[in-house]
Amino acid sequence: MRKTLLLITFLSCFCVNAEELEVINRAKSWLVLIDNGQYQQSWQQTDSLFKRAMPQSNWSNVLKQVRVPLGKVILRKNLSLMKYDSLPGTPDGEYVIIQFQSQFINKEHTIETISLSKNSGQWQPIGYFIN
Repeated sequence: MRKTLLLITFLSCFCVNAEELEVINRAKSWLVLIDNGQYQQSWQQTDSLFKRAMPQSNWSNVLKQVRVPLGKVILRKNLSLMKYDSLPGTPDGEYVIIQFQSQFINKEHTIETISLSKNSGQWQPIGYFIN
């Protein structure tokens, strides 16, 4: 009985970690598009909530003003991952906010925050902030 309980606990932890790893990898692959200046492709991979709030031309302009001056990414590591059932201004659903500690050529200490939604069936970005 005790071995079965330990196995169930272990497997449930593995599933949670697998899901977290999936969403972290999704966020990182999206950030790579931005890192490589592929702003149109990054916009296309966002959730409809993002697209309604941020037209594609605005997205490209914002990234050119904010992201380009930082230069090339040197390091990006996970800081946190938080799950939510709702976020302000969004319908109830599955949401994750991930923070990365990032280092760029022109700015050593940066926090990148990405919000993702699974409302469309797959994890898609709905927000991106650089501090």
